[in-house]
Amino acid sequence: MQAAPYPAHEKPAASESEKTRRCLVTGEVLPKAELIRFVADPLNMIVPDLAQNLPGRGLWVSASREAIVTAVQKNLFAKAAKDSVQAAPDLADQVAQLLRKRCLEFLGLARRAGIAVLGQAQVEEALKKNKLALLLLADDASQPLVNKNSVPEIRWLTRNELGAALGHDQIVYAGLKPHALAGKLESELARLEKLAAPTLSNSGS
Repeated sequence: MQAAPYPAHEKPAASESEKTRRCLVTGEVLPKAELIRFVADPLNMIVPDLAQNLPGRGLWVSASREAIVTAVQKNLFAKAAKDSVQAAPDLADQVAQLLRKRCLEFLGLARRAGIAVLGQAQVEEALKKNKLALLLLADDASQPLVNKNSVPEIRWLTRNELGAALGHDQIVYAGLKPHALAGKLESELARLEKLAAPTLSNSGS
């Protein structure tokens, strides 16, 4: 048997071309984390591939509502695929809903991993000790937190959504300790912010 070219625990780093893709709307080359991957399903319908692992040729679009709407309206998916694929008129809404679900699933994983801090007093104490990597406040949270270390703060999930994901009826204040899950959730929430409808994305203002 031929020996592996590198030890199993030392896979080579991805090249820049593997880390980036070109948006079929703007032509910009962006990190994959800032894009949404789409593929055609067996019925030639365009479907979102948020985990970026579905089989088929990937069609990449900037993670913004405007870009996805433009791709649908100008039939850019079919032009890029060079095939008669079809995209639903509400594709941007589909992506936003799936992203929201994905973010809440990551929150559930964070709870099970033991990195979630819940409740205003507990979150404030963890903030003072610089033990948090991400803050999550319900969109109607009335009292801001003292955030001297500028921990990234998310305010466009509802208290019911936060509660359901974190094992309670409602949660208004939550924080995540430093962990790979916190970083992944922050990245997905950044994509969600750009995809959410204006009434959702502006709910924290």
